[in-house]
Amino acid sequence: MKLLHVMPYCPVPAAFGGALRIYHLLRYLVDRHDVSVISYGTEEDLRRMREQFQGKLRNIHMISSPWTTRFRRLGQLYALGTSRSFLQLLAYRRTMQQLVDRVAGDGCFDIVQTEFPMMASLTQSVDAVKILDAHNVEYENFRKMWVNARSPIRKFHYYREYRTMYDEEIAACRSHDALFVTSSCDREIFDSDVPEIPKYVIPNGVDCSYFFPSGRQPERNALVFTGMMAYVPNYDGMIHFLDHSFPLIRRHVPDVKIYIVGNRPPVELRRRASGSVIITGYVDDVRPYIERASVYVVPLRMGSGTRLKVLEAMAMKKPIVTTSIGCEGIDVRHGESVFIEDDPHAFAGRIVEILKDPERARVPVERGYELVRLRYEWSAIGNSVGEAYQRIFESGRRGSRQRSVRGRPPVVTSANPDDAVIGKEPIYVS
Repeated sequence: MKLLHVMPYCPVPAAFGGALRIYHLLRYLVDRHDVSVISYGTEEDLRRMREQFQGKLRNIHMISSPWTTRFRRLGQLYALGTSRSFLQLLAYRRTMQQLVDRVAGDGCFDIVQTEFPMMASLTQSVDAVKILDAHNVEYENFRKMWVNARSPIRKFHYYREYRTMYDEEIAACRSHDALFVTSSCDREIFDSDVPEIPKYVIPNGVDCSYFFPSGRQPERNALVFTGMMAYVPNYDGMIHFLDHSFPLIRRHVPDVKIYIVGNRPPVELRRRASGSVIITGYVDDVRPYIERASVYVVPLRMGSGTRLKVLEAMAMKKPIVTTSIGCEGIDVRHGESVFIEDDPHAFAGRIVEILKDPERARVPVERGYELVRLRYEWSAIGNSVGEAYQRIFESGRRGSRQRSVRGRPPVVTSANPDDAVIGKEPIYVS
């Protein structure tokens, strides 16, 4: 089949969750289908894509990234003067719309897949079977951020994003023929709001040839967390952990330390750095840090989708203590392959137990390792995508119909950041 993928960023390097998912599924698809890509990016991104895919992509079309990625706060203020969410304004460019229309306008693709709802307005008029890979339920993400935010300014921002994004995301789903979700939890949420759209659970995965047990001894009493630290659920979870669980652990294990590994940690988190709280910032390779872990921690309080970090730690045979949200969407149960604790005191207590007696985690670690190898290898997930494509395409739903949409449609018209841009963006084509 001829496929077109429309995405908000270049997935190379695959350094965080969304990029990892896009990259690995593209790697699977290019060996079996005729695949083209449209993305925001730079000339350097284009070069990386060429190197990684070695001519297997039919075409790569890139347009330079929206200005609000460089001036995020200014973009958030700008969004307040519009009826759109900040994420939607971030994703929409008139020049990107023109590029999508030109590349996909002649109906030459069998399937057009859009990555993330914020990109969905760009493919509304495309004549093809249209699939939206939601990655997360963004409005549910922002609802949880609103509930947990402490700052009144952030609370206001998250609530506004939640309300506007709800309408936009529902409209995005209804403008597509099928929806990919990463977990049954996300499917249930979408089922309640858009029951008429077919949904396919395509979980996140792990590359077990890259993440594997090294056989090295972990660092004594070392805890590890990895993730993009600019992502609100990650830094919120770590701040809450440092404030409410870590002091309890130190009472029982005075020499405990935690490595917080990930790009762009906010000031509020960096202020908590100390001899026992090591904040690394960006690293080229997270595996040496995961290797150090006596316990891998996932103290998340918000978020949706599935956490690739959990799968990576399982693949490296690490004991994992997580909240129920942290392992949401992964087929695990407390005590079988991970330890699940939602109360900060119980979370701390479970970590202390494992640090004092590592044998407690031996069986769950082995079961978790077998689970990821059997169920969460990217190759197996790629097979699920291929089967879903065939079923969706054979259903004959060619070209999304204009459905009645509750709330505002996702199309950005005159009120968009394009009006404020000086100059024109270059378009890179391979």
